[in-house]
Amino acid sequence: MPEKQASKIRLNFSSLLLVGLLPFLSGAAALAHELLWTRRLVDILGATDWVTGRVLGLFFLGISIGAYLATFQLRRNIPAVKQLAFAELCIAALALLAAFLPLWTDWIWAALGTEQLVSWQGALVKVLIGIVVVLPPSTAMGFTLPFFIRATAELGHKVSTMGIWVYAINTFGGVFGLWFVSTWLIQWCGAQYAMVSIVALNIFIAGVLWLLSNSRASESLPAKGDAASKRKTRKEKKLKRKLEKDKPRAKPPIGPVGKLQSDTISNFSPHLSRWNLVWLSFLSGFIVLSLEILLIRLTNLVVPSSFHSTSALLANVILLLAISSVLISLLNFGRRKKAWGIGRGFLGSCFLGIALFTFLCPVFLFEWTDKLLSIRYLEGLNNRTIDSVAHYWTLVFWLVASTGGMALLFSGFVFPSLITISSNDDPTGSKIGLLLAANGVGGLLGSEFSNTVLIGWVGIYQAFPVLALVTSVCGVWLLFNKSRVWAFSAVVGFASAFLVIGTYTDIGDLPYISPRSKTQFSIVERVFGREGVLLVVQDPKQSKSILVNGQYLLGSSGATTDQRRQLTIPWLLNRQANSVCSLGLATGISTSGLEDLKSPPAVTAIELSANVERISREHFKDETNGFYDRAENRVLIEDARTFMAAAENEFDLIVGDLYRPHGSGEARLFSVEHFRNIRNALTEDGLFCQWLPAYQLNFENWKTIAATFQHVFSETLVINGNQDASFPMVGLIGRKHDRAWNVDELAACLDTVPRELLDQDPLLKSARKLVVGVLKENSLPGETLNTLDNLKVEIAAGNFLILKDLRKDRQSSFESEFLGGQSLAEFHRRLRAQTTPLRFPVRR
Repeated sequence: MPEKQASKIRLNFSSLLLVGLLPFLSGAAALAHELLWTRRLVDILGATDWVTGRVLGLFFLGISIGAYLATFQLRRNIPAVKQLAFAELCIAALALLAAFLPLWTDWIWAALGTEQLVSWQGALVKVLIGIVVVLPPSTAMGFTLPFFIRATAELGHKVSTMGIWVYAINTFGGVFGLWFVSTWLIQWCGAQYAMVSIVALNIFIAGVLWLLSNSRASESLPAKGDAASKRKTRKEKKLKRKLEKDKPRAKPPIGPVGKLQSDTISNFSPHLSRWNLVWLSFLSGFIVLSLEILLIRLTNLVVPSSFHSTSALLANVILLLAISSVLISLLNFGRRKKAWGIGRGFLGSCFLGIALFTFLCPVFLFEWTDKLLSIRYLEGLNNRTIDSVAHYWTLVFWLVASTGGMALLFSGFVFPSLITISSNDDPTGSKIGLLLAANGVGGLLGSEFSNTVLIGWVGIYQAFPVLALVTSVCGVWLLFNKSRVWAFSAVVGFASAFLVIGTYTDIGDLPYISPRSKTQFSIVERVFGREGVLLVVQDPKQSKSILVNGQYLLGSSGATTDQRRQLTIPWLLNRQANSVCSLGLATGISTSGLEDLKSPPAVTAIELSANVERISREHFKDETNGFYDRAENRVLIEDARTFMAAAENEFDLIVGDLYRPHGSGEARLFSVEHFRNIRNALTEDGLFCQWLPAYQLNFENWKTIAATFQHVFSETLVINGNQDASFPMVGLIGRKHDRAWNVDELAACLDTVPRELLDQDPLLKSARKLVVGVLKENSLPGETLNTLDNLKVEIAAGNFLILKDLRKDRQSSFESEFLGGQSLAEFHRRLRAQTTPLRFPVRR
């Protein structure tokens, strides 16, 4: 084969890799890492929507730092492909910290202790851990896109077309990475092995890039001096633009063999200085991340909380941004034959488009979901079933597209347009890193602003018009500098549109609870916090509750007796307890179960949300039975898993609340690591009771949790918390030092209930009947345990929640998957099959 033909084949193969496959794989790895970091840091920072925003902010900060540093690195006489290989290796090495996060952090909490954990020292340590885990690898990721674009230019492609195409391919790769990890990889091998697999992908990409850097296709790259000698100085370029303002400008792109050549571009002048481009890039990042955070918080009103929901929402937002990039790339291809281009007018129109459709996002969501119905229930009402996770992802995509799709598309036009404008004076793409850096800093501030300021200040619905106002000002500023007539027309037109639309739709009065809800709640108070929308509501029976995101109740005054029983039953089995810890506060009713005793023990409640604690104090003071008035009691704002890791021999009795197994990050409280920490936190005669919401579990979930509990507490007592077929509770009880349960001692504890407790709960008169038995030794052989690394319960319970059949034509309203049974009797039969019954002595 002739040498010239072989060189051409190698060049085409390099182009295929550097413009297509490798940017796609690199983007997939980057977003897969970001998703897994978010889930990993939940183990440290707690299970709230705020964690997603914090990780996104740190991720974008790292990207911006890396992109800025890349602008200096690109000036060196080193092929971009070789630098890319080194960057991918750095990502792989630094991402391992997150993969083994629990392994190297749990000792920190024990060293701090509970007192320092709940003070400023604990908060500082958590911030530092988040920075150490996310910032270094994301900084390395910030190098990749500038290097890919430069490598594209070194192969002879134009930055204004193929450079943006690389940006779009990289973004599409991110969407694929989120989908692949969420729907397959993490379910197959768990979080830790998924992260190690992505690290292996980074190493593979680095290896391919290193081979490319040593191929003959990359040997004829232009030397730094050759390229620099053919570039005009900044002063010369400014003078030339001033003298030849209305003439076509010569553009020196890099040719196929790496030499600068001349070309002619369309006759247009963007009238944007370098620092205007940087400023607009900052605004683009600020608006995109603000909009992304607001859309995630908005759609959480109708999307059930789960790992799948978080990943699907992120992926669909990024997918729409990627589509925008493709459209801009196609626009630039078409610009070769037409005398128009991208400048102030185009950017100003984009910003005004963002403003208009951002303003309408709450209205679109309300209408598309048929007045704020959850996706699952909306499908069920239409006699449809969600039959796979992929189907669920499709539904989330249409939700995002119909709610904020147009706003995201217009937002996605801005940054690629800035790359296009910048490439006119920077054909090698060496300054794109500066634009990426500004974009990342804007994203960080936009994320933090929306999460910590805007939503808490005006609420979720009203935050959209505020962001629309900011965006419209940017659009008017761009048009004003192009044409004052355009700007004046835009101001009048958009002000009129906002006024008419706002009056017609009345965004401020949109409800946070669907008007089609079965229970018509009246709202007593509304709070916007890191945990979502908290509503203090009252039903027609005058029962008060805390409603989260319009979908989930955190307890109710109508179930006071059942909730107090969560503390009283475990206490009956360990009456010598002087220090009691309740993992979860909610309304505070369950923690008040012992307040009627003549000498109640001190109770410490661990609650993640300060807003929940305040609501409990202010709105449930009567139901908490004086809990807050007793000086010995205390409420600590902290994550339950982290607090238990810091405690050692502190509590005689620990009670775990009814956690949602499908909730993002909540199932880690059913993990081996958490149960071990609890055992370590118990005193010598300590007892632990973990309550399970059986109505949210199928039989497989139950077996996993039971096997995990028994792995730590081998002598596990199983009890029922109530006799309600609709909302049954199951309790798993273990002691620090495993020993066989003495039937006579149990009978004595359950038969001699203090009068003050019997008065508040008549069911305790027959407390024996609540005992199911002792979990059989090795009753669940071969059952995979739930750990922080494999997330088995969280993923399985999330699947169960999403795929659960809610159609109106069901044969029974009782969930057929509920512990594999059709009735309360079947449920009890299933439990008894897993336990050894206790033969209590006959009462005298």
